[in-house]
Amino acid sequence: MKCENCGCKHDGSYGSGRFCSTKCSRGFSTKAKRKEINEKVSKSLKEKSHFHGKLKKKEIYHEIVCKGCKTTFSTLNINQKYCSKICVSRYSCIGITKSDETKLNMKLGVLKSYKNGRKVFGGTTKWYKYKNIKVQGTYELRTCKILDKWKKEKKIKDWEYTNDRVQYIGIDKKKHTYLLDFKVLENDNSFYYLETKGWEDVNDKLKWKAVKDKGDKLVVWFGNDIEKNEL
Repeated sequence: MKCENCGCKHDGSYGSGRFCSTKCSRGFSTKAKRKEINEKVSKSLKEKSHFHGKLKKKEIYHEIVCKGCKTTFSTLNINQKYCSKICVSRYSCIGITKSDETKLNMKLGVLKSYKNGRKVFGGTTKWYKYKNIKVQGTYELRTCKILDKWKKEKKIKDWEYTNDRVQYIGIDKKKHTYLLDFKVLENDNSFYYLETKGWEDVNDKLKWKAVKDKGDKLVVWFGNDIEKNEL
């Protein structure tokens, strides 16, 4: 007889005769079980990879008006009603802590300052200091350096990190305030606004249209535009 594990010939005296010894019997069982486990893990990983790949392609951000504080926020969940846990606590009748109350008041204060034309330093994007100004994110920081280089080479007359704002109607049909990034003064004393973006938001086209409807020129730089102008 031939052992199913090691392949050696034997007299069949051990067990049912499938294996030549206890070692081969146990080894075969462990080997088969490990193969089965590996196949299951491999299949599971492939399914997860396939699922996430599909999910990534179908990601759509929705602009929702918070049921509580009435501000507009972006989310993947079209059924989301509140912009934050603070608003859930305050407006959904499940109670609110003193700490949450303070955070919410700060948030509403920031929004009020923003609408009144004051610079607001906050958000999840990191702020950087460039000379005597604060800029938001690496795209804006890199753009500052490009504009300074252009000014030195006399390609432009000057530039500023502007505080100019434009009112626009969002997809929620409500009025919002759009803060522009840069104001570039050309050598003939004309100017245009320069916006830096990582991606195009659902409200961006409405913002940009509002600037152009006002009669101003607007240029939008994405990551690849910044890289080209850095060369």
